[in-house]
Amino acid sequence: MANDTIIRKIAVIFATDVVGFTVLMQENENETLISLRACRDILDQLLEEHGGRIFNTAGDSVLAEFQSAVSAVICATEFQNLVKQRNLTVPVEAQMRFRIGLNMGDVIIEGTNLYGEGVNNAARLEAFCQPGGVSLSKTIYDFASQKVELAFSELGSQNVKNTILHAYDVIIDGLEE
Repeated sequence: MANDTIIRKIAVIFATDVVGFTVLMQENENETLISLRACRDILDQLLEEHGGRIFNTAGDSVLAEFQSAVSAVICATEFQNLVKQRNLTVPVEAQMRFRIGLNMGDVIIEGTNLYGEGVNNAARLEAFCQPGGVSLSKTIYDFASQKVELAFSELGSQNVKNTILHAYDVIIDGLEE
């Protein structure tokens, strides 16, 4: 008999992927994979430093869980800054840009994976995010904005994939507001 018990919790979800990954792969698979691995090494180290845990990957996308909204915002911003620095030291064809969405919400635990609206909304924010940026839900903003030395831009209510989310962007040097 299967276990029908559904276990839920509140989690901070970090969703990221590479901007234009399909095109990069079409242009040069080997260079793209080498670059992706280099960026993943950066991300893996930052996740370890800030208490993040990867719970799902697919190609160029990563879903990670944090226990702290503050830690997730710091990790995401540091990652974008380190990728930007890396891009200054490699040829154009080896450069990568990521989008990151952060959300806190209710999730369902299934083994080591997480599902549900909390995850879906992080992915929606990531898809909405500008290249090289970090977009976050109002819930993340409310928890983190007064505890980090970062500036934010309020984007207001945004229609994103069948729902409305109140979104904010972390202001990162070199990105348009």
